[in-house]
Amino acid sequence: MLAVDLSVEPCVTLPTGEVVDRDAWCEWAWERFGDHGLLGIDEGAVDVAEAFELGLTDSDRVLDAAAAPADRDWVADRGGATFTCLFGDEPAARAAAAELARLSGCTVEAVRPIVADVNDWRMHFTRIDVPGFGTILPAWEPGTAETGSAGTTLFIEPGIGFGTGLHDTTQLCLAAIAAWQTQGGSVDRVLDFGAGSGILGIAAAVRGARHVDAVEIDPLVHAAIRGNAERNGVTERVAVIRDLACDGEPYSLIVANIVAEVLLAHASDVCRRLRRHADGSQAGSLILSGLLADDVPAVARRYAEELRVEPVQTTSGDWHCLQFAGCRPL
Repeated sequence: MLAVDLSVEPCVTLPTGEVVDRDAWCEWAWERFGDHGLLGIDEGAVDVAEAFELGLTDSDRVLDAAAAPADRDWVADRGGATFTCLFGDEPAARAAAAELARLSGCTVEAVRPIVADVNDWRMHFTRIDVPGFGTILPAWEPGTAETGSAGTTLFIEPGIGFGTGLHDTTQLCLAAIAAWQTQGGSVDRVLDFGAGSGILGIAAAVRGARHVDAVEIDPLVHAAIRGNAERNGVTERVAVIRDLACDGEPYSLIVANIVAEVLLAHASDVCRRLRRHADGSQAGSLILSGLLADDVPAVARRYAEELRVEPVQTTSGDWHCLQFAGCRPL
């Protein structure tokens, strides 16, 4: 089971342009995703102490909760509320997160596994063969991470943080990393923006990167990234950070597998960290994924304007990946 954590404002604009309150948004979400893996929606709770701090009640004590007014709903009265949508599998959760992120008034905070029974999870998490890259194995399997003639072998613990290797977007990025190296591109210094489990940055390290910055805003995921780096023998080469550094040595490879809204919001910050030649032209490779067909034009246009090169697009299922490799000038 996977959770999509959301911050939902009192008013949300649906794809039709209709502006609705949170209750109507919940009804829409059930109608939209109920037949596509949605198992439940948790709107969270506001206890009496928080309600008092927010000014929603004039007392921080409740003598008899059962006697509360029937129309009292502190969650509804709060400005931004946190909701969690539960899905049965990773592809369904990822697809829903991409669609929800496009709604005005709805922000995707995280996509994360919920492990009720680790043995149940382990039973379903098995070998994943990624065309053009190699093999991803569960962290508990024996063996050593390596890159050889048969490709790269990587070990990932399916814990907190998106990126087990199962989803199309992750596989597209892994294949693009391998393709960049095959073409003679450098992966000596790498940025994994929106790292999740750290799988993409760790893959680059296993393939020879001397340094990887794994940027992940959710601090709860940091320990999982470090654990995966340790399992793959690249701890010393993977740094886990919360934000993009303001300066520092540029990157020969940047990979970002997140929703389009985040990619668009951080386009300038990401692009100026990519390595360039002495004449200012692009020297490194930028790989973007997490994109549905409707996302591609805007993201491709925005990054092409920044980098002055056209992307190479690859597709798997409903998902798309853009690679700006510095070799197709506008």
